[in-house]
Amino acid sequence: MLKRENPNLIVAQFWHIPWPNHAIFEVFPWKEELLEGLLGNDLLGFHLRAHCLNFMNTADRNLEARVDREQFEISRAGKSTVVRPFPISIDFDEHEAMAQSPAVDRMMNRWREELRLGDVEVGIGIDRIDYTKGIPERFRALDRLFENQSDLRNRLIFIQIGVPSRNGISEYRQLDEEIERLVVEINQRWGDDNWRPIIYLKKLHGPTEMMALHRLARFCIVSSLDDGMNLVAKEFVASRQDEDGVLVLSRYTGAARELTSATLVNPFAIDEMASAIFQSLRMPEEERRKRMRKMRTAVAENNIYRWAGKLLSALMRVEVTPNEAVGAGAGTNGFRSGYEEVVD
Repeated sequence: MLKRENPNLIVAQFWHIPWPNHAIFEVFPWKEELLEGLLGNDLLGFHLRAHCLNFMNTADRNLEARVDREQFEISRAGKSTVVRPFPISIDFDEHEAMAQSPAVDRMMNRWREELRLGDVEVGIGIDRIDYTKGIPERFRALDRLFENQSDLRNRLIFIQIGVPSRNGISEYRQLDEEIERLVVEINQRWGDDNWRPIIYLKKLHGPTEMMALHRLARFCIVSSLDDGMNLVAKEFVASRQDEDGVLVLSRYTGAARELTSATLVNPFAIDEMASAIFQSLRMPEEERRKRMRKMRTAVAENNIYRWAGKLLSALMRVEVTPNEAVGAGAGTNGFRSGYEEVVD
């Protein structure tokens, strides 16, 4: 639509969620329309190279198009679309400064009092209530942990923030019910009058409250079953100026490609998850700090400004032929140089 109004306009789009493989995409009833719309862009960005490849394979199987996997470019009806990975991030410096503010210090004390944390170890999870986030799998791993490690009873509290999401959809309501049922079952199985192993807070909280939890936690679990990036993992790391804490991170997040010093897990493997949580509690301080320093360096270097700079730099190299007519004998964009820089 934009190109019809101004054929010389350069248009880019960033696709924030994972792009599925072609076998999954095949069931989508409007696949041709979606692909046609996305190929109206001169530049199309995804978090990961794998998502770029999935998109190109999908286009190759569903449209009459020339797919150049070496240049990461798709040509259709004389129009060319460049496909590139741009892993998104956060404003590390701003987040770090906010996390060290007096307001966050006060909120940490408030959490301790309201939740009666005492001197127990604290683990956290912060997610939208979404089937991709692996919250039930996380709770089952905690259940297994308390089953295997009886000495952790009364010594560990896991705080789960669940932000309500898409309550009008029946599958999301069913997930919500499953999560609440698991919390009740686990707390009844292992808890007592003075201690609940899981504290479930189902509401949206502000950044000050979240950062306070980041700093209180011995470990943070991000157990997404599939995630384009997951910025919660990066926010936890940016909050830890003390260089302490352990990130238990799903291998199926985009963040796992950057935060390789996290404790990486398969969220579908309940015993593996339980073991990873136990290791995070037993990990020596020196090892925790070494891992956190590496992760903080990665997030600081690959921040939101670098993401935006790479995307805009790539967009500036797109050359649209003057008076290009969409779908009618137009030339390609001429985007060739700088691919290695963008991928790196």
